[in-house]
Amino acid sequence: MSTMLWPGREQAWQLLNRYTKNPSLIKHALAVEAVMQALAERYGEDPDLYARVGLLHDFDYEAFPEIGEHTIQGGRILTEEGFPDIIVEAIKSHVNENGIPRDTLLKRAIYAADELTGFIVAATLVRPNKSLSELTPKSVIKKLKDKSFAKGVNRNDVYQGAEGLGIDLDELIQFIINALIPHAETLGLNP
Repeated sequence: MSTMLWPGREQAWQLLNRYTKNPSLIKHALAVEAVMQALAERYGEDPDLYARVGLLHDFDYEAFPEIGEHTIQGGRILTEEGFPDIIVEAIKSHVNENGIPRDTLLKRAIYAADELTGFIVAATLVRPNKSLSELTPKSVIKKLKDKSFAKGVNRNDVYQGAEGLGIDLDELIQFIINALIPHAETLGLNP
């Protein structure tokens, strides 16, 4: 699929910044964009498509945080902005409550990338050097087992996301760490 079928990254970036003012949410969008692009490359898929879904997956969260509104309102906005159904449906599918089957690799990828990427960034931020390279799958899994750490992260989503991609959780954690390292500075982290 050609990226000419949907609006470009600059329009996506402007849309994200129109609806999202919280710097942490913008960094999360950038982190998930990087991971989604890397997943597309791993699976031989369109990196621009995957990156676009990653960048925009939570663009409406700040304006519409309620379950039943988040991604639904965003889907309407994306459609009005000229984004095709493949992007809108993938973004809507990452919220369990929408009940959209994750019947494509794109949908399974955004579901797997969202929570775990946010968790890995959080685990990096509490390290003394804030260095992604210092993280290991073992240290991330230890944090996952600590229910008081990053309480907002749904652990079931993390486990089911890896399962949906058919990847061992340790391998997915390392993959995400590696995908984020080149973007560490943008994310306020160290490589």
